[in-house]
Amino acid sequence: MKKYISIEIDNQVESNGNDYNKGFRRCKANDLAKLIDEKANEYDEKGYDLFSITPIIQGQHVVVSNDGGWANSVTEGVILTFKRRD
Repeated sequence: MKKYISIEIDNQVESNGNDYNKGFRRCKANDLAKLIDEKANEYDEKGYDLFSITPIIQGQHVVVSNDGGWANSVTEGVILTFKRRD
């Protein structure tokens, strides 16, 4: 039995926009929280404690006009690391 196990929960974004910004992406936070909860309980039953949560973040840049634009980042998912209980 391994001492540490890391798993990835990814692709937790959705496109959301308006007339000026069709490409805005945002994290599906509620869905992501439910998946984290499911995995934490699943690995708890296997004898592991949640050790760390590392966000997976992607930057994006959207030009609004010829005069300028803006940039932001979005949480795409997380990497969960579990540690075996001794």
